[in-house]
Amino acid sequence: MIGRRMLDVRWAWLLAVTLALPWVNGARAQAQHTRPIKVIVPFPAGDLVDIIARLLADGMAKSLGQPLVIENRPGGSGLTGLQATATAQPDGHTLTVGQLGSMVITPIMNKWQFDVRASLEPVALTYVNYIAILTTPALPVTSLRGLIDYSRANPGTVKIATVGLGSFPHLMFEMLRKQAGLDYVHVPYRGGVQIVPDLVSGRIEAGSLSFANSLSYTTDGSLRALAVSARTRNPAAPDMPTISETVPDFTMLGWFGFFAPKGTPPAMIERINAAVNRAIADPDTQKHVKSLHIDPSPGTPADLGRLWQSDYSRFTGLINELGIAAQ
Repeated sequence: MIGRRMLDVRWAWLLAVTLALPWVNGARAQAQHTRPIKVIVPFPAGDLVDIIARLLADGMAKSLGQPLVIENRPGGSGLTGLQATATAQPDGHTLTVGQLGSMVITPIMNKWQFDVRASLEPVALTYVNYIAILTTPALPVTSLRGLIDYSRANPGTVKIATVGLGSFPHLMFEMLRKQAGLDYVHVPYRGGVQIVPDLVSGRIEAGSLSFANSLSYTTDGSLRALAVSARTRNPAAPDMPTISETVPDFTMLGWFGFFAPKGTPPAMIERINAAVNRAIADPDTQKHVKSLHIDPSPGTPADLGRLWQSDYSRFTGLINELGIAAQ
C-alpha cells in the first residue's frame, strides 16, 4: 500500500505540472529558444543515457518550439561529452544528459581536473534505476537477512561479483558491509554478461544486475533475487523486497538528468525543466518507459542539485575510505 500511495502521489504531481505549464511567469515567457537545441550524450548510441535522451526529445521539442538534435560524444567515461557541454555558449541551446556514474562516481574515482560541479548547472532529473541482489540457487539463503547472517557465520567465504572495482554495485555492497555487517569477498568482472554464467553455475555465491536485466533470470529460476535497491517494490516483481525492508533507510539509486553549461540563465533552465517534466508525463513516453523498468522522477532544478550534491558527498567519503582509485 505504501508503494502504491507513493506512485499515486508521483503521478498526481506530474498531472499538476502538465496543467500548470501554460501559466508561465513573465520571466519564463521571455525566455525563448530561437534555434535547434543540441543535446550532447557523453555515451555511445544505444546506451541507456542515449535511450532516455531520445525518448524525451520529441516531447521536449513540442514544448520548446525547436527540435532537439542528439549528438553522441563518447570517451573518457563521459568526460569528453561533459567538457564539450561545459565550454558551449550558456544560452540554453546546449544540454547534456548526465548520470550518477559520470557526474559523481567517475570524477571522484579518476580525480578529474575538470570540476563537473563548477562547470555544469542542474536542469531536470528524469528517471532513476536500481539493482537487484542475486544469488545462485545452490546457496542456502532465501532473503537478504539470510545472506547477511550466512556471510557473518562463514566469514571470508561468500564471493560477490560486481561489474568492477568502484562500480555502483560494488559501492552498494560496501555500504551493506558498513551498515549491516555483510561479510564478503569482492570479485570484479568486466560486465554483467560475464557474471551470469558463474552465478548460475554456483562458482560465485552472489552478485547483482540491473533490475531490468535480472528479471529474465529470476523469472525462470536460474537465479534467486533477494532484494532490490529501489525505494519501493516494482510491480514487475512484487515479491522482490527492497533492501530497506531489511536495512532501514537504505536506498541506492542510479539517476539520469539534464544539465546545462554554468551560467545558463535561470529562466532558460526553468523553461527546459518544465519541458522535461511535460515530456515525462506524456502517455506515449510512459508506455515506452515501462519496458525499461526505470522510474520517473520529475522535479525542479533544485531537486536535482540537492541529489547531485548529496551523492557527491556520500560517495566521496566512501571511495576515499576504501582507498579506491581508477584502474
